[in-house]
Amino acid sequence: MSGFGFSEAQEMFRREVRSFAQKELAPGAKERAKLERVPQQVVAKLTEAGLVGVSIPEKYGGQGADWVSLGIVAEELSKVDVSAFPVAVMPGIAFLCLQHGSEELRQEWLPRLSRGGKLVCWALTEPDAGSDAAAIKTSAAKKGDHYLLNGEKTSISLGAIADVAMVFAKTDPKARARGVSCFWVPLNLPGISRSYIPHTGLKPWGTGSIVLGEVSIAQNYLVGEEGKGFYITMEMADCARVCLALMALGIAQASLEEAMSYAVQRTAFGQAIARFEGISFKIAEEATLIEAARLLCYRALYLMDQGLPHTKEAAMCKWWCPVVAVNAVHEALLIHGHVGYSEEYPLEQRLRDTIGLEYTDGTAQIMKIVIARELMGRVAVPY
Repeated sequence: MSGFGFSEAQEMFRREVRSFAQKELAPGAKERAKLERVPQQVVAKLTEAGLVGVSIPEKYGGQGADWVSLGIVAEELSKVDVSAFPVAVMPGIAFLCLQHGSEELRQEWLPRLSRGGKLVCWALTEPDAGSDAAAIKTSAAKKGDHYLLNGEKTSISLGAIADVAMVFAKTDPKARARGVSCFWVPLNLPGISRSYIPHTGLKPWGTGSIVLGEVSIAQNYLVGEEGKGFYITMEMADCARVCLALMALGIAQASLEEAMSYAVQRTAFGQAIARFEGISFKIAEEATLIEAARLLCYRALYLMDQGLPHTKEAAMCKWWCPVVAVNAVHEALLIHGHVGYSEEYPLEQRLRDTIGLEYTDGTAQIMKIVIARELMGRVAVPY
């Protein structure tokens, strides 16, 4: 991406992803949205198409694409099937984590994520620690060449169904953020139990709780140094927030396009309802907001590709884009009237999904604190 547009290669990639989604994922997507886990057929199709972890380097089985391309995957797949997002995007987020770990760990796990269909989750949130991530209580006590992990993680996307988790735990309970360390934890280890949490939306994400009771993890599964976990998770958060924002916009764009098609076909008082400004102006407004939000997202990923600061822009994306998306889907539903509110159309499901994205990986309030901090320094932080 250069200037205000995508490169020719990125545009070609966008067309390929869009074509794949329409051909392979669109059939049955509405039915899959009701399931409580990502269907294996979705994992298999995405893996076969090379869309799992496109930003993972080629030597680990990925495509080695830029971060803008990962955003394209997030947006285009989300227009069609919400269950595809965590499968395709989470391995790229995991790479940001594992780049701080050993080469041995990368060689062992990144090919499994990019080519083996393994699912990875990000286990940070706890029952008493959401926005205040530094207050987590999960502990990791050093015992010889192992660590013993104890604690509970909750509201974890893919938590009930993933194969491995990036677990953040306290190696120094008194040090708050400086006491948090990151561990790569296979979820088939003894001492781990999991449960599914029913949600209003984003059902196939398999959101759940992970309980760790005296879980023994080898020292080489520590990612980076002790006490550096909080900085790792913040680096991951910047990328994840932009991708989630693009997911929301993908859902919004699909809904707006359906609303436009419906407005042209539906008649009232002898003419298409698209001729009434009460309808056409809504569509014009939402299209403008979606386009502006999309540009903000891709600018953030462009900055990331250039190795430039992008925390402020990522927080702006995560705060604003889900709001834009919720409003756009809501307006699209209202334009459809009763059928939009019924289960005949996917709009009611999309509205539930986008509402979930308003708090996932950072509430609007926390995002505004981050923005203010980046603009004015820590004087703007209330803690």
